[in-house]
Amino acid sequence: MVTAFNLATRDVHRERRRRLLAGGILLCLALALAAQVGIWGLLRQRDAGIAERLGSMERELSRHQDEVRTVMAGVSGDLVKRHAAKVAALNGILEAAAFSWSGLLQELERSVPPGVALGEIQPDPSTGRVGLRGAARSFGELDRFLRALEERLPFRDVFLRRQSVKRGTEGGPETLEFSITLTYQGHDS
Repeated sequence: MVTAFNLATRDVHRERRRRLLAGGILLCLALALAAQVGIWGLLRQRDAGIAERLGSMERELSRHQDEVRTVMAGVSGDLVKRHAAKVAALNGILEAAAFSWSGLLQELERSVPPGVALGEIQPDPSTGRVGLRGAARSFGELDRFLRALEERLPFRDVFLRRQSVKRGTEGGPETLEFSITLTYQGHDS
């Protein structure tokens, strides 16, 4: 006795599986499409909100600029020039305060070899340019000083501007007077 008899062939079962698979894929694609449409809608709402806030900020900026123009129209040119001069003076003070005097002196101390004496140091805090004047016992010592300055990282653009031999008084030794300019990059940050 046969309890179950199936007349469906393998082709019918394969076709049914293909239809179920195709239906599942279509359902997944429909869900993905719905998710994309939903995300697109949210992004449009967000962009609209951003555009509205940006427009509000632009209107407020324009209003503030109009107020500044109105105030500036009532200010005399002479007053603006006086305040500009005060600002320039205060900026000079701030630049001088940022100049590392101790750093400059330490770097010079590390660079000066025996036989070289500095007589004058003239820094310009706003540009970092430094003028040096001094004397050396010989050209070799002056050359060692120049090389030492060039090797120090905070110094660049080292130039020997002038050198001259100075006769010693009453049989004293001759000295070599010199003038050097360089740029010091040791501003405090």
